[in-house]
Amino acid sequence: MRWDSTEHDGVGVLHLFGFLSGQDTHRFDGAVDWVRSRSNGMLVLDMSGLLGWSEEGEAAVLRAAQSPLAVCGLLDRPALLLTGDTTGLIRIHSDLRSALADLAAA
Repeated sequence: MRWDSTEHDGVGVLHLFGFLSGQDTHRFDGAVDWVRSRSNGMLVLDMSGLLGWSEEGEAAVLRAAQSPLAVCGLLDRPALLLTGDTTGLIRIHSDLRSALADLAAA
């Protein structure tokens, strides 16, 4: 897994690339903390560059939802844990623009 980050009006965007497997979850957790510490705490996970993830990788994304979290770029990949979120903290969007607009309104 590789990652990059950008910031849009105080909202941190974590762009993920490759495959998020169980062995990568510690790097993912560190990336989430790094991006949140450099933004207003709101976070968008842009998964459009992600080729896939393991069950552990998806669980790591679920753990990242300590505060409102927007996820975009899932395309047609299944995300049973994310779409079954009962906390209401994870919002799924088709693209980065709609995810940023949602967090800006929160």
